Amino acid sequence: MNVRELAFHSLLAICKDEGYSNIVVSHTIQKHPMEDRDRRFYTELVYGTLRSLNYLDWIINNLSTRKLNKLDPVCLAIVRLGLYQIFGMSKVPDSAACNEAVKLARRFGNGGMAGFVNALLRNSIRQRNSLVIPSAEADLPLHLSLTYHQPKWLIKKWLTDYGTEGAEAICQYFETIPVLCLRANTTRISRDELLQRFRDRGLAARPATYAPEGIYLDDNPGIHTLKELQQGLAIIQDEPSQLVAHAVDPQPHEMIFDVCAAPGGKTTHLAELGGPSCIVYGGDIYDHKLKLIKDNAQRLGLPQVRPLLQNACTIGQSYAGRADRVLVDAPCSGLGVLRRKLDLRWRKKAADLRTLPALQMQILESASACVRPGGILVYSTCTMNDDENEKVVSHFLEKHPEFHAENIGSLCGLAKPGPYIQLLPQEDQLDGFFIARLRRDNE
Repeated sequence: MNVRELAFHSLLAICKDEGYSNIVVSHTIQKHPMEDRDRRFYTELVYGTLRSLNYLDWIINNLSTRKLNKLDPVCLAIVRLGLYQIFGMSKVPDSAACNEAVKLARRFGNGGMAGFVNALLRNSIRQRNSLVIPSAEADLPLHLSLTYHQPKWLIKKWLTDYGTEGAEAICQYFETIPVLCLRANTTRISRDELLQRFRDRGLAARPATYAPEGIYLDDNPGIHTLKELQQGLAIIQDEPSQLVAHAVDPQPHEMIFDVCAAPGGKTTHLAELGGPSCIVYGGDIYDHKLKLIKDNAQRLGLPQVRPLLQNACTIGQSYAGRADRVLVDAPCSGLGVLRRKLDLRWRKKAADLRTLPALQMQILESASACVRPGGILVYSTCTMNDDENEKVVSHFLEKHPEFHAENIGSLCGLAKPGPYIQLLPQEDQLDGFFIARLRRDNE
């Protein structure tokens, strides 16, 4: 199976079957080992096509009399893949992009599909100069949407929330390719020692700016070649996510609940910081997700992590007043991590932003019941939507005067005004993230 065929199957799994892009790509690379050059070509084909999806569909709409929703999913995946090579990969000859796409259409479709694919792709080449994105003056939201590959409804929200300059800066950030970030498992190795290991192997490794255990690998050799991950010396975790455990600040001999824990990145970090006498319960509603927590804890050598089958919306009924500290890393719109989850930007709808706060509030209410007097409750999301962040916390505090917000800038190494941390890409050059730390009064 050649690289383009692998990319086609991956795109079909993501766009038609709604698979998660990172999981699909990871499984494909594991199942079909490739040389470094082929692996890079494969990931560029998949992630590049996903990133440019709305622009590619705009081209199709301009060239085809068939509506997108009337195209066979196989045909659509092949056309998108071909168009991305033509318009997004200057080193791929147009003829190769067309010919290989036609081969895929013949193999996985039929003669009629092959003819359609061939005609549309060759027509796109002939009309390349006329396929011009509308100017900012003519239609600013559409211009930004097609230029920076974000849904138009979200562009409009950012324009309202942050103005033209702020919205474009966010778009520019999300258009960049993220650098692989690891968290050193400091129960086994220091960050400095791990940095030196990478550098000794010729890898460009540097410390994270704020997270004291964080390491960036500017040259990603492929995660399946990083023996440090298999050895439990490190785990993949983005820098803003690493700051959450420091906001919780676990201490020895405490009981900690992480109520929305899978796959266990923050759970294991809490266990590392709290030490072997600190018991950390990682909760989730699904057994198969608990296995991810268990596997990560075992690989990192953290027996104090205890997977817990529990619904976060009702956990307070079972464990009232039991925990010294509770983390609610709430389900959210994920608008702060759109450069890492390319499929997410096309799946999220404006309506999601209206329904999520009710769920987040329900989880926060239930989890707060688990906090003992004098204990800590931390709420975090990976989004920049104020309705899911500060407004949820403010609403909770209005209903619960026994809790009050604490400033956490010193714990996370950030000088931010106000009691909460709201990371914004256009200001911090980090993914969008929100963290609030609340303390329950002694009774």
